[in-house]
Formats: sequence, C-alpha cells, structure tokens
Amino acid sequence: MDLKGAPPGASIVILGAGLGGLTAAYELRKAGYDVKVLEFQNRGGGRSWTLNSGDKYTELGGEEVTCDFEEGNYFNGGPWRLPSHHYAVFHYCKKFGVEMQPFIQTNDRAYLHRSTHFGGVPQRLGDVKNDIQGNVAELLSKAVNVGGLDRSVNTEDKEKLLEGLKGWGVLDKDYRYRASNETTKHRGFSVFPGGGLMPNEKPSKPLPIGEILDSGMWSDIYANHMTYGHQPTMFQPVGGMGKIGDAFTRECRDMIEFNAKVTKIHQ
Repeated sequence: MDLKGAPPGASIVILGAGLGGLTAAYELRKAGYDVKVLEFQNRGGGRSWTLNSGDKYTELGGEEVTCDFEEGNYFNGGPWRLPSHHYAVFHYCKKFGVEMQPFIQTNDRAYLHRSTHFGGVPQRLGDVKNDIQGNVAELLSKAVNVGGLDRSVNTEDKEKLLEGLKGWGVLDKDYRYRASNETTKHRGFSVFPGGGLMPNEKPSKPLPIGEILDSGMWSDIYANHMTYGHQPTMFQPVGGMGKIGDAFTRECRDMIEFNAKVTKIHQ
C-alpha cells in the first residue's frame, strides 16, 4: 500500500535503525514526511547484521571480540535465513538489489549424537529419519492386516493404504522394514558400490526402533525442521544476513543519526 498525503511540514522521529524502523522511514519519506532516525549503535540494520573475518565487536559488557576466522567466512549475529513466505523482506531485497541464494535448512548427511546411545557413535540424520519412517510403516501395516483399523478404513482403502505404506516405509513383501537393496537406496550403503577390484556393495543395517525412541532423536528431526517457518526452500542473502541491513542503511543513510542514545521522550 502506497502512503501519501503527509500534512505540510509534518515530521516524524523514529527510534532505532533496525529493519522495522528503516522500512517505516523509507516509506514515510516517500509519503512526504520529514523523517529522522535515531540509532544507538554505530550501524544500521538492527538484528540483521553479519560479522566478517577481521571485524571487531564490543559486547555490552565492554569486552572486545575479534573475528579471526579465515577470509571469506562470516557469522550472522542475528537471524540466519528467510522462510519463503516472508514476502515483504523479499520485496525490499529485490528493490534494493540484495542477491539471494538457497539456504540448506536440513542436511540428511549431518550427524545426530547421543553419548549414551548407539555406543556413543554419531548417527546420520537421514538414517534415523528413514528408520523411523520404515518402522512406523511396519507397525501401521500390522494394525491394518489384523483388522485394527476396520472401523476407520474400508476394504478398498486398506489395500491402498498397505500399498502406500510399502512404498513410503520401504517394506518387503511381508510388510517388514529390514535391511535390503531397497532400504539401502534410501539410507545408504555400509559398503558403497564401486568398480574393478573394489568389494561388492552391502546394504546398511537399520537402527533398532527402540533405541531411536529411547535416544530422543525423533524430536531432533521433527521439532526443528518441520514447522511452517522452516519448510524448504529457505533463503539467505549472498554474503550474510547483514546485506539486508546494509541495503536499508544505504537507502536511508541521510535520515539516520548514529550513536544517538535516547534517554527521554517528551511530547
């Protein structure tokens, strides 16, 4: 929505040069207001900021931190990524020329670790996810086959459900989730296929469902990666989230007074 119709000589003071404050400043100036932004820090962008190699940062307690990681690396001190439904942010990023790239939210080859489970050996996230899915499919197929869902599904739906479970959970002909060439296509090999004198491939062995449940890894998978705000595809600015704050600051620089500590508001 376009703002317009500012009264003659109307002025506005905005406290804080975060993205919210700078968005208001940008749009209100377009509407004809005389806008001033007061920012406590020496930079704009608020939480949308990035520390790059060689940067120094003074914490609120007074301790100075030097970022001595290798050239090209950076750390996002605030938000890390953008869900695909953050339309307003994407609008301004496009308008201000902030280049975007995909953010890898979930990596099935990453590790989950419990020192008191699986002999302390880290487990691949994808292995745990596939094994939970396979075991749940097996349990549900057993309930269907013994008539445990007769009140919920009719005969035709039972056949469709069983066929779907067989594919979804990678079950064998007896509706069991067991190590096989098919499960290996999903969770990987214990010995990967090669050529020449390399050994033949071997399917990987699924994790016991009891130990998965006891370890609590189920919650690690689904609590943090399945919510609406974390659904793929996620995005990030090329070079770090601070690029968004930098772009807003550039567009609004002449309205901002940095190092301006507000101690009192009097109307």
